[in-house]
Amino acid sequence: MRAILFGLGLALTMTAPGWTQTPVIRHQNTTSPEQAVFLVPSTDIQCDGQAVQPTFSDDLRVETTGLSRRDRTAVSLLFSVDDTGRTFDIRSPQTTTPGPIRVIIPTDIASQQEQAALAAWRFDGPRRDCILTIRYAFKPLVEATTIDLLRYFAVTRTRGPIRDAVVARLVGPDANCGGDRRGGRAPRVVSYPDYKIGQRPPPGGQSWTVVRWDVDADGRAVNVKTLGSAGDTAFDAETRRAVSETVVESGAPLKGCVFNFYRNGENLPAPVMQQISDDPRRNCPPEVGARFQARAESETYPQAFRDRGIEGWARVRFDLASWGEVGNVTLIDAQPAAAFGDGGVRLVRTGRAKSGFDAGIRCVAPIRYVLSQSPGAEPSSTPDNAAD
Repeated sequence: MRAILFGLGLALTMTAPGWTQTPVIRHQNTTSPEQAVFLVPSTDIQCDGQAVQPTFSDDLRVETTGLSRRDRTAVSLLFSVDDTGRTFDIRSPQTTTPGPIRVIIPTDIASQQEQAALAAWRFDGPRRDCILTIRYAFKPLVEATTIDLLRYFAVTRTRGPIRDAVVARLVGPDANCGGDRRGGRAPRVVSYPDYKIGQRPPPGGQSWTVVRWDVDADGRAVNVKTLGSAGDTAFDAETRRAVSETVVESGAPLKGCVFNFYRNGENLPAPVMQQISDDPRRNCPPEVGARFQARAESETYPQAFRDRGIEGWARVRFDLASWGEVGNVTLIDAQPAAAFGDGGVRLVRTGRAKSGFDAGIRCVAPIRYVLSQSPGAEPSSTPDNAAD
């Protein structure tokens, strides 16, 4: 008997992609700047044993740790590339189990950032048996290079003492702007960059530029320069123009104001959900599917993928007792990356069904992660009940 598939559509609010001047604020560990060690990533990619290079890749986050904790030396991710050059089937080497029906073991949250970045990269054609190895070099903050500091400031984007120490290194010892892009002064004239100038990243991709400037006694920006960027020189010039035309309250001159502009590509739709082979041990009558209910919350969506506008899906297998309890929840598949399975498993585990006469054995729930382009949309979950 064929199982009922429960399609749980997850719609989340997300601002339409474009340049923004609001930094992303994430949790920062409690390591002091004096003890902070940067984990600076470098990558190696091989497909079928041959070294390959992506046609598009963006910068990976520079993480931090303490002097006594250097336990994350490398991360490996398996993946494939489809006919369009897009990556899929991204997972850690230990996340699959053998058998006629593959089961993926959910990954830890630490690897979600790398999975999300790889999901946005592009290659020059279809490839199989690929592995991305990310190796981390350990550098005390005081020994970090300018590009290390810029990548932490613009790509990792945290707030806290470590970020303040990074800003101090970037702007120099004579700076007095306080790490604020306006030095605490109220703006009189604000100029924004033209979002259409430059090359927008591909769907799911990200880019950045960091600008430094001084403020004269009249409140005008002077000595405006680009400290570093992802390489879009046209937009680098446009951000310098916007900063140069911004005027704040007059007062004592300021030195060393700094800010990062960044933008995302368009939302990246999920890969097509292919039909799966029948499971001879599956017995999940349609009336069982009609009783099952689960509600998606915003935290169900992997945050690293949500930040990039990358959609996905997961297939979760479970049993359903006649009295409505869910059990034996396992992840069958998740695309474009295994991280989408974590939220799917949690969603099904917290689901319930009204009691009835029949139980469900090895039911399959496909969960679709969909990002809304419309501001103000509310998270929702609606049964699809479409047969496999």
